[in-house]
Amino acid sequence: MKKKYRIGEVAKIKDIDAQTLRYYDKLGLLSPEIIDKTNGYRYYSIEQFMDVDCIKFFRMIGFSLKEMKEFKEITDIDESLNTLKSKKDIFKEEIRRKQAILKNMEIIIQGIEDKRNLYKINGSNIEIKECEDIYGVIGECKTANDWFEFEKKLGELTKRYPKYSEIGHNKDILLIYNYDFLTRTNQEEMEFAEKILLPIDKNFMEDENVEKYPLGKCLVAYHKGSHKSEGDLFERIVEFISDNKINIRGDIVITTVIDEFIINNPDEFLIEIKVPII
Repeated sequence: MKKKYRIGEVAKIKDIDAQTLRYYDKLGLLSPEIIDKTNGYRYYSIEQFMDVDCIKFFRMIGFSLKEMKEFKEITDIDESLNTLKSKKDIFKEEIRRKQAILKNMEIIIQGIEDKRNLYKINGSNIEIKECEDIYGVIGECKTANDWFEFEKKLGELTKRYPKYSEIGHNKDILLIYNYDFLTRTNQEEMEFAEKILLPIDKNFMEDENVEKYPLGKCLVAYHKGSHKSEGDLFERIVEFISDNKINIRGDIVITTVIDEFIINNPDEFLIEIKVPII
């Protein structure tokens, strides 16, 4: 006589919810094999443990329950292998996409940690430093159509480079303002940036939508805290430029390092400001 197992025993042994097993039974995907003739109770056989493992495997590689049921009904070995190969290709593509996302996550995390460490060292002091040029997708951002065109460029980039990941676009975007932004008297007056720039990994720098944004020598400063208190630093930058008779070479670049995307605490917000100078 075959060893028989109640649904609760199978659930415990195979670490699966009993209600899930009942649902598989209802779908006809995995039904108890043994029926006790004396009381009509149904039990699973030990051989069906492997069926549970197979279902877990198929779920892991992306089969829906409907697809699993259809797969179980295949009688031709070539059709079965072709189905598995097709799922393998889809699974490989999913892995590739996740790897691209993972790389971008690592870049975001490393960038935040690097800027935090710089702020810990320098505070909100104003420094003059040589800054690397930025390569990325640049767009206007004053109208809805501007944003549409910008996102269209990113979409084209994604299609041309399957290893490129869109994750964190809004987190990585740099805002480029006219220098007058630092001296604005009305908060509403200079609310909108002149341009937006999304830095791109060096692997994609040859793309037709990627441009170079030159920086070179810049005034660099950091502000920690609410965006409403940024004005104090802006005033100090303007005063620093005036006192040292510095000539401005280009628009200012503001990088949001930490904001509500990362933490729900304005006191921890951090921005980096770069002002290209001669």
